[in-house]
Amino acid sequence: MNLDRRKVWNRRVKVAYLTFDDGPSKNTNQILKILRRYGIKGTFFVLGKETPYGLNMYRKIISQGHVLGNHTYSHDYAKIYSSKKDFFQDFDRLERLLIKSVGFKPRLFRFPGGSNNRLIPKKRAPNLIRTIKAELKSRKYRYCDWTIDSMDSYPIRLSPRQISDHVLNESRVSSSCIILFHDFADNSTAALPVIIEGLRRQGFRFGVLSLKSYNFQIPEGQ
Repeated sequence: MNLDRRKVWNRRVKVAYLTFDDGPSKNTNQILKILRRYGIKGTFFVLGKETPYGLNMYRKIISQGHVLGNHTYSHDYAKIYSSKKDFFQDFDRLERLLIKSVGFKPRLFRFPGGSNNRLIPKKRAPNLIRTIKAELKSRKYRYCDWTIDSMDSYPIRLSPRQISDHVLNESRVSSSCIILFHDFADNSTAALPVIIEGLRRQGFRFGVLSLKSYNFQIPEGQ
């Protein structure tokens, strides 16, 4: 009995973090309904949406116990990646909006395109991203990349079945995974219940990202 108990305690807990970028969108409310049905909390890296619907979705995300992260106001690569100053003007605009609309100041951030964004001009990218990371750290922000890309925003549109198969195949070799979904993607929204049920069958529990949670940051140069 004691040996069996030790085996149970020594098993590594498997945790999946469901993250949703680029909302609020027309799918946000449906995503929230799905998460509520399964009793799961998610992490939403949001943009600036000052419509009544957008503001209501910010409030709904927070009121239902999910986490909001900053994803810049505009997600406009040409603007935010032109200089550190331009980046933080856009970043601060979203921060002010979230404080005003929901009384919440995020501590999590996700770079549009990821922290190794290849769309930034090569001459500018390494130093620019490095200085942005340093400023984020000084502001006590944590930036978060992902370990599994659902591929829901690829130019070649995948079906919900292809997305769920891909995510569940990738997760089989992980004990902790941060899964990237796009809030606006109809295909991953449709696949979400199958993915949640599949992850549970694989032994995963679900968590939200925080300053103390598991995290993944793409190493520089990759």
